[in-house]
Amino acid sequence: MLKVALVQINVSDLDEAIAWYRDVLGFVVAKEHYHHPVAVDLVHEGCRLLLHRAERPARIDYPHVAQTLICFETDDIAATMDSVRRKCGEVLHDVPQPFPAGVFAAFRDPFGNVHELVEIRSQRE
Repeated sequence: MLKVALVQINVSDLDEAIAWYRDVLGFVVAKEHYHHPVAVDLVHEGCRLLLHRAERPARIDYPHVAQTLICFETDDIAATMDSVRRKCGEVLHDVPQPFPAGVFAAFRDPFGNVHELVEIRSQRE
């Protein structure tokens, strides 16, 4: 039986990534899984991310290529998009995009990884 243990995100600057994922997305360093300078384990509400050092940043051609991304749920997508923009994240949509359960907006971290913000609306309406 398999289970997802954690999600690994490769980054070109580990110290900058720790600060960015902490300050922008609210993750904290998991002291029991600290592997600096090669990798660092972060946690947020039970979700584990492993930031792993890579040689260079990615440039993902979102949404045109196969990729893995993480969807971060928010109650206020417009405010979260503004917050990501202010904290040096590249938001790839000018306005939230509709999907069957609500709206989403993609963003790029400083290392080229693409993730999405999602606001689930169908359950509230």
